[in-house]
Amino acid sequence: MNKQQLLQQAKRVIDERRFAAEDKAERTLSSLRNNADFTSIESQLRQAQVNFAMGNGDSQQLHSEIKQLQAKQSALLKKLGLSQNALAPQYHCHKCADTGYADGKQCSCLQEEIRKLIVADSNVINKSYTFNNAKETSKHNLAVYKKAREVCLDGKTNMLLTGNTGSGKTYLLTACANLCMEHNLSVLFVTAYSLNSSFLEAHLDDFESRQAILDNLIDVDVLAIDDLGTETVYKNVTAEYFFAVINERIARGKQTFISTNLTLANIRERYDERIFSRLVDQNTTFVAQLTGEDKRLKRN
Repeated sequence: MNKQQLLQQAKRVIDERRFAAEDKAERTLSSLRNNADFTSIESQLRQAQVNFAMGNGDSQQLHSEIKQLQAKQSALLKKLGLSQNALAPQYHCHKCADTGYADGKQCSCLQEEIRKLIVADSNVINKSYTFNNAKETSKHNLAVYKKAREVCLDGKTNMLLTGNTGSGKTYLLTACANLCMEHNLSVLFVTAYSLNSSFLEAHLDDFESRQAILDNLIDVDVLAIDDLGTETVYKNVTAEYFFAVINERIARGKQTFISTNLTLANIRERYDERIFSRLVDQNTTFVAQLTGEDKRLKRN
């Protein structure tokens, strides 16, 4: 989903909460109005409040009358097993009354719903792969981690992580994805294999479906591609669609993070010059190599 879609869906969740709270209060009030005692007290209380507001009569006496009627109403509600709060909508968020906005800005409740949708839509499996949970000890790799974190937060730089199998590329790529989501950026995490499958699907489908697939890859704030180079290269598909997505994302200022076991020389051999030049462009991309033994073997 793009930002507008995320906002619309999150707002729908907030609106549903508000409607539910207001509907519950309205149904409670409607039921209470079948009670003669409640109806009588409500009528008297409303009239006393109007008189007080309009200045019709002695203000102290009216104030005292209002207090007495409110006390009678509370006592009756208690007798019926209800609280005074039952007469008004009980909103989930007290800051914005479930409107999603407070003081002209997005309320934290709306931002939280957007964040939940981002996480659900991201395809990130390992939510525990974060910078804070990292067990990295290599001085070189820690320097890469530090720079990668800065890249995540600058909102404009791309990233290419290289290194041998088990050097921690997928962990760092996932940590970057999780950090971006914490900052309410939309993220799509894909393997090179699944990305290539999407390209093939787009190629074989009709124009409208093809555009929908590509838009999903292009519109997202952060596209994280794991294990570039493990996919099968389809003639007239892999390189062509990969270039189109990467190039368009660069043009729109969207971040793309990639991990690969390939060396830069391997990337140049596997993909054409246009793709290679965009993946390693130092003006737009942070290129780094993670080093060390296979961490997965060391754990076993």
